[in-house]
Amino acid sequence: MTNARCIRWDTVVTARGELQHGWILHSRSFRNTSLVIELLTESRGRCGAVARAGRRNRLLQPFRPLCFALGGRGELARLDHIEADGPGPALHGRGLYCGFYLNELLTRMLHREDPQPGLLDLYEQTLTSLQRDTAHDIVLRRFEMALLEQLGYGFPLDRDAQGASLDPRGRYHFYPEQGLLPAGNGLDGQALLELAAGEWTERARHGARALMRSALAPHLGERPLKSRSLFRRGD
Repeated sequence: MTNARCIRWDTVVTARGELQHGWILHSRSFRNTSLVIELLTESRGRCGAVARAGRRNRLLQPFRPLCFALGGRGELARLDHIEADGPGPALHGRGLYCGFYLNELLTRMLHREDPQPGLLDLYEQTLTSLQRDTAHDIVLRRFEMALLEQLGYGFPLDRDAQGASLDPRGRYHFYPEQGLLPAGNGLDGQALLELAAGEWTERARHGARALMRSALAPHLGERPLKSRSLFRRGD
């Protein structure tokens, strides 16, 4: 997803400053013709910028790899330059909905100007996977688990919070500040063990969805994710 004008993972010094690689996660209208955009970058993590007259720029949309230069100071940078950095993934139908979900998840969970090495690569690999025949729910669960691990919120799937091996016949509840603990009802122990082994059975896929909802909830707050409504409308 590169071209000769922008080198992945590095910054290129041009007459307009440092040109770096990234993706747009979100945009909203600002004043008459401008946009406030949220970018995902390797060197700065999530960062915000004002794109003057941005509503007229067709490059300023999600799922297109971009090269850009930022200027100014403060919480919102100034978008000084932007250009395409190769073709983006061909996302359609539920794959497109999944892409919007990734973008909203990252916008909600990442703090601005907090670099997360490797996260950009994970994002791009996930977008590529959404073009393939792999079940979309598996792609999303893998991304969610990797994101939690990246941000320091990961937890083992084969042991409970006290370090004991999971009982395949047991039930478990997920506690955000602790992890998995035995419960009278809840997540199926066998499903969790299958997840730990990378076995995406129907039981494991069902358990993974419930588990990730519980694990992500404390970091997303009470405001519902708008992208989840796309799945309901698309069914």
